[in-house]
Amino acid sequence: MFRIDLITLFAAFGSFQGILFSMILWFRKKSKLSDRIFSLLLYATSIRIAKNIIVHAREIDPEMKMSAELWWSLVHIGLSHQFAIGPLFLLYFLSRTKNKFQITKIHFAHFIPFFVLLILTPLLEWPFWRYGGLWASYISILSYYLYSLWIYRKALGELPNLESLPWLKSLLIICGILLLAYSPALFKYVGYLGGSVLYAIGIYFVTIMVLGRDRFLSYFQDRYPGTSLDKEKTAQLIELIESKIHEEHIYLNADLSLSSLASELNTTANILSKVINSHYKKNFADFINSFRINKAKAILKDPSEVNLKIVAIAFDCGFNSLSTFNTVFKKLEGTAPNQYRKANNPAK
Repeated sequence: MFRIDLITLFAAFGSFQGILFSMILWFRKKSKLSDRIFSLLLYATSIRIAKNIIVHAREIDPEMKMSAELWWSLVHIGLSHQFAIGPLFLLYFLSRTKNKFQITKIHFAHFIPFFVLLILTPLLEWPFWRYGGLWASYISILSYYLYSLWIYRKALGELPNLESLPWLKSLLIICGILLLAYSPALFKYVGYLGGSVLYAIGIYFVTIMVLGRDRFLSYFQDRYPGTSLDKEKTAQLIELIESKIHEEHIYLNADLSLSSLASELNTTANILSKVINSHYKKNFADFINSFRINKAKAILKDPSEVNLKIVAIAFDCGFNSLSTFNTVFKKLEGTAPNQYRKANNPAK
């Protein structure tokens, strides 16, 4: 008779819920590209965790009715999915921090190791994983995790008002804990099931966060009505914002932030963010950068400033790095600053 303990059952339900939740995200009507990517990430991770549960279940019940060939195939399939987790994690962060993000052929190249191993599943043997495969898969996930962390920190500096940043921070923390649990240094203490249990807890947390997010936000706004403004106060705040922008040119300050501007206007960052979003239909970073780019365009079109270096223009217009300036300029104007200058100064 098949035997299973309570902890293994809990971990199994976590893996099952991960797969179920991935299907819900994929097929729900309002799913965006980022939701579909996150759905695939949940699926790949759940399949990987299910492999540990299968291994542990056989340790509990050595007489489990499953052929050795099938058991090893499931193990190899589960381990192969480790090479899909990293690329999906990266794509998800890109989709949540980049406007109009689209998957390209280059992105598919990241999945070549996963597809190759999946095809070669019938030919794989345990020594492949034991003598290099496991280390390579862990390094792969860790590398993509660190790259995603860099993307998050970059977005934190350039787009401080991005709504998804708190959620991405939570996801980084959850995945960081799992990476630590599955690290080669700690795995022997955590065991096959320790990480699976942590994953189950993480899945329950993610489900609540994603499915209950809208309800939570509406509850928060109802409970704390002071975070909203009436029309009169909103109009007053807009007038102050316009004054700061057009008379004081605060956008030229590279250290300007949502919180610092809110402090100058004697309001909260939350209220200021809502007013800018609702009135200007932009987040704080896009709002400020639009004025910086307009200033830069005026300089780039000025024949008397044709010898001024692009990097100097970037700093003069309030950007704290040339790379950020180039990225924002191309995003808003569809061309690079130097190309814009050439197009507007043909004689030069």
